[in-house]
Amino acid sequence: MKKRLKDIFDADKSTTDYGAAIMAEFGLSVDKHYDLLVVAPGWTPPKIMANADVEIMKTVSHSYISGYEVRGEGYLMAWIQTSPGACSLIDELSLCAALDFDKLVFVGAVGSLTKDIELGSICTPFYSISGTLANGYLMEDIREYEPFGKVYPNDPGFVADVMKMVYGMGHKIWQVPVFCTDSVMCEYAHMDFIRSFDVKLIEMETSTFYLMADLMEKPAVALLVVSDNSATGESLVLRTPEQKEVYNRTRFEVIPEILIRLASEK
Repeated sequence: MKKRLKDIFDADKSTTDYGAAIMAEFGLSVDKHYDLLVVAPGWTPPKIMANADVEIMKTVSHSYISGYEVRGEGYLMAWIQTSPGACSLIDELSLCAALDFDKLVFVGAVGSLTKDIELGSICTPFYSISGTLANGYLMEDIREYEPFGKVYPNDPGFVADVMKMVYGMGHKIWQVPVFCTDSVMCEYAHMDFIRSFDVKLIEMETSTFYLMADLMEKPAVALLVVSDNSATGESLVLRTPEQKEVYNRTRFEVIPEILIRLASEK
């Protein structure tokens, strides 16, 4: 854990017992070792991992967040479901610095801005544009924060290894620039500006995720599945059954396969 994150904890007045806090928020124990910590805005293992040969235990459920343990042969995953958005990711993932885990993985949906990257494609950011203000709160002086900067993966070697593994499993994975937004509804009114950064994808959390992973000093990778495509008119809502099938095939089959491999490999 880097000094900046320790300073944030030292200044925090919400709790003095982070082991108790992570147990209350997500039902996860600081006394256990987890091979993999998965953070997912919206996605839960009972749905995503339903077809996998794993044991899933819901540890805690609240209105907008929940915690799980996913156990397989020789590995144990911790899984936190967070609310969408950078601010939620910071508040919830920061608690997990108290946990004992080896690798950090973000999984979630992403919108494509190009016809080349189709529905159901697996993607990972080459870098993420910080179109969000929440990241400024990770700095010592918020006033020094400059939005729309590039955030690269904190451990590019780990990302490269994961991509090699995914290709070895017979799946294609795109590594392209991503724009991180604070609003799904309002992003379309600013699409010309967003496209000016030469990004290929748009979502909400990966710039924050990699900044947090850097502060936590953990190898991390974001795995994104294309859920909609503004270049082809395939919308996030009111998808056809065929479009849902393509998207869900990756979510329910490929992503669990990748997570299990990551958790299994020591």
